[in-house]
Amino acid sequence: MKADTPIALADLTQMTVQERELLLDGIRNRRLKPVKIYEELSLMQSEARKEKLEQQWEKSLEMFQKDLARVDKAIETLEARGRKLRAFELEIEQI
Repeated sequence: MKADTPIALADLTQMTVQERELLLDGIRNRRLKPVKIYEELSLMQSEARKEKLEQQWEKSLEMFQKDLARVDKAIETLEARGRKLRAFELEIEQI
């Protein structure tokens, strides 16, 4: 472009169609650059949030599995004690 500097700006009326299109393309690209950066950062933030949620989910799942194992053991213990009590009851009935 002819004389397009911060001090001597180019005159749009004296530009060719191609020069005006180049100027518009430059403006569009400068305008879209922050939008693209924002979109990339938003995507990165979403990925980070997803990773954090997945880690929390995995930790909760591990805790659930441990609790489930403890419950299974407690149920087995209760069943064994119940059988023992039933055996005592049957023995008492026979006496």
